[in-house]
Amino acid sequence: MNLRYLPNNSITRQLEPVSLNLEQATSLIIERARQLVNQLIEGRGHDKPPFLPEEFARLQGIKKIVKANLGEVSAVLLKFSDGYVIKVNEKHHPVKQNFSCAHEIGHILLRELKIELDTENIGYRTFNPQARGIAISKARERLCEAAAAELLMPEAIFRKFLSNFGISVNSIEPLAHIFRTSIQATAFRIAEVSTEPCLILRWQLWPINKPKGFRLIRCVGPEKKSRAMPLHTFVKHPSTLYKAYENGSSVKSHKLFRRGTDVKRLPMESKGFGRGENRYVVSLAFPGR
Repeated sequence: MNLRYLPNNSITRQLEPVSLNLEQATSLIIERARQLVNQLIEGRGHDKPPFLPEEFARLQGIKKIVKANLGEVSAVLLKFSDGYVIKVNEKHHPVKQNFSCAHEIGHILLRELKIELDTENIGYRTFNPQARGIAISKARERLCEAAAAELLMPEAIFRKFLSNFGISVNSIEPLAHIFRTSIQATAFRIAEVSTEPCLILRWQLWPINKPKGFRLIRCVGPEKKSRAMPLHTFVKHPSTLYKAYENGSSVKSHKLFRRGTDVKRLPMESKGFGRGENRYVVSLAFPGR
């Protein structure tokens, strides 16, 4: 893919819009985020985390980041003639505010790149006339999430720290503390950049008011189309998941996973995070072991 860029007030811009599928667009916006990270590292003279939105804001024509009561909204991006303003929800935890701000910076990068998504590769099965617009909007949000992850947890730097701690569910908390990111975002980043193939699974107590088991909420791994998935996405009590949920220590186990027609028993370690109604379990599974 040959794209042309030119500098404009420290912002790299693409000359002409291009039509890309979601995979191509993801690669392009991540590469643009890496350029911004490199620019920040060069300016500050070191690559030590954390990488905070306020630092990127100064490079992207963002006048200020304002904390405000936004209700259920995480953040909003406002464009003025002399630059941008990001409003972030003051009620949210600081690490969530960091990701929300980085997500909005992702929207700025998306506008700079002038990406036009190829809608033929965005699936939506409905006769709703608004379906195309909704599908494109969701795809754009995923692109901004990818950019935010690269800005806050640059792949090469995050991978170096991960290798020091080891690929384990016990590495999530210290990495989250170093990069000032949420447990969930940090866990998913491990699956994305780990040199050893691994899957991150997030389990939620279900139902909330009458604990009977855990339901799989999300599974993230390096593969998308052929990713291994748990054979059972609902785990009844008693279980190792409940043990991890209750005592907060990592618990090792094995679980059946399906990839296509193949079923394999994979080693897995799980740990509980959060408190009260917001408590959940994160598992790390290893397809190659």
